[in-house]
Amino acid sequence: MLGIIRVITLADQPSIDLHGELIKHRFGLSVMSRCIPDQPMGVYNEETEALAVPKIIRLAQELEQSGCTAIGISCAADPALPEARAAVSVPVLGAGSCAAHLALTAAGKVGVLTILNEVPPYIRSILGEAYIGMDRPDGVVTTLDLNTPAGRTGALAGAARLVDLGAEAIVLACTGFATIGLAAGLERELGVRALDPILSLGAAVAVSAAGVDRN
Repeated sequence: MLGIIRVITLADQPSIDLHGELIKHRFGLSVMSRCIPDQPMGVYNEETEALAVPKIIRLAQELEQSGCTAIGISCAADPALPEARAAVSVPVLGAGSCAAHLALTAAGKVGVLTILNEVPPYIRSILGEAYIGMDRPDGVVTTLDLNTPAGRTGALAGAARLVDLGAEAIVLACTGFATIGLAAGLERELGVRALDPILSLGAAVAVSAAGVDRN
């Protein structure tokens, strides 16, 4: 079972389960989802990431104790990734890292669409020389801003600017892009490969699980 850690505080279980359901529907994996407390705006800067780290570690431990055999951090910045890996004995994957690795299998020139002022460090490090630049949707500060008509329009415009820079693939460096299903729209409208961070995480877990099953 995959344990998903949502790094935003949500009030109802269907909302908490949304990213896990995307993975379950695409890859057929069993998923258990939990969200961190007291962060209704999620993680969107250094301060909110620092607040989230001990909460993510605690949830990782709880999910392992609940029987999860892998844990996914549902945030493209991969907060608390090394700390969570040190705190549990099961694999811990970050959505951003998974998307960046998968992008390199699809293209030699990769852009990053993010809601942050800078590209998340893990993504930037993984992309290396394939990285051609980043963009940020106008008017978007937190993941909640994406779930509006203006947020989606801004995201499409930002992705188009990355294509103009030469991007052959785009890492969607916010799991809010998964919430609004942006990747399919970008591929359809811009003809560019778009790496959804949640589906990339699910793909990594599915491949790992398949390898275990074969053994």
